[in-house]
Amino acid sequence: MRYDKLDHQNPQSSSFGAMAVKRYLPIVILALLGVSLYCFNTGVPETRKHQTKSKTFEPSGEVWDTMDGQGYQFTEEADDSLDPRFYELNRLPSCGDLSSASVQQDVTYLMDNVKKQFLDCITPIVNQWKGRASEMNIEWVSKASVCDKLPIFNDLKVEPFKNLHEIKWVVLPKCKEENIMVTLGVGHDTTAEERLNKTVPNTKFYGADPIIEPNRQMYSAFGKFFPFAIGKEPGFTKFRVLPNQNQKTRKYIYQDVTTIPFLYFLHDILKLKKIDFAWIDIEGGEFEFLDKIHNDVHFCQFNIEVHSRFAPAGAQIFHDFIFKVLEDQKYVFLKSMNTGNGVHRMFFLNVQDKACLAKYYNNY
Repeated sequence: MRYDKLDHQNPQSSSFGAMAVKRYLPIVILALLGVSLYCFNTGVPETRKHQTKSKTFEPSGEVWDTMDGQGYQFTEEADDSLDPRFYELNRLPSCGDLSSASVQQDVTYLMDNVKKQFLDCITPIVNQWKGRASEMNIEWVSKASVCDKLPIFNDLKVEPFKNLHEIKWVVLPKCKEENIMVTLGVGHDTTAEERLNKTVPNTKFYGADPIIEPNRQMYSAFGKFFPFAIGKEPGFTKFRVLPNQNQKTRKYIYQDVTTIPFLYFLHDILKLKKIDFAWIDIEGGEFEFLDKIHNDVHFCQFNIEVHSRFAPAGAQIFHDFIFKVLEDQKYVFLKSMNTGNGVHRMFFLNVQDKACLAKYYNNY
């Protein structure tokens, strides 16, 4: 046998080989790790920033990294056209230093009225659910969506951006600076992000999802993709995910995935101080950090899908989150929509932060 022969080799030669392995193996490992990190962190070339995924993905008919069943099928269809609003937004004046910006009087007046009418409408509805978290989550859209019809909400100028299975909501900026977009939960669908990329200039995209393919290939066409879940604690967490092979059935499964803490991802990895747009759809994982949204992050606006059906303990977390939102009066929420029993989407708009109000509502 080969291993028997190794026993009879020159001892001096074996000693030299062991020393070589001990000395150079760590260097080889670090070199490989460096190459991996370089490939992972390399930015999106300028020529790809406003291209669609179809220009850079695999040819039609090929399955990318599927284990069994139906993997994601990329197509060759291309639409490189920019939204007409892109040119208008690209001509906007500079925002300047928003940290010292003042909010114009008419904007302050509008937001004061928005908050008053919103609270007058939603508070008595929400108070019916105090101490009844389960009922709140089940009945949310049927009752809370009444306030979506407030006429003053039309003055907020909330625009739809459609994905394949849902709608994301956005307020477009009124001045020009770098914009930050964070997607937590890519979900094999970047249609809305691509449309936002073709509408709002100077936007940097960061996306995270524990299912690497096809999400990496899709999101990397216009932004930076991170292959892990976002939660409360680092380590392995059982998340509800959509595997690549389940494209036809769209059947989600529970799987242990690598998890990075919410605040660590935003503040330490991405080094973000302010986030313009956040889209959160992580199948129940949102309950691990909902309480951090109140004061620990700087969101101007965010979309979120709430999944108490798949995380029953999250019903109480959502209950407490909503009562805290109403107490702080930092956000108003609207566009509630059912996506199933115990699952619904919402859009939150920051109506308190001066930098956000100046950027999205001041007249320049």
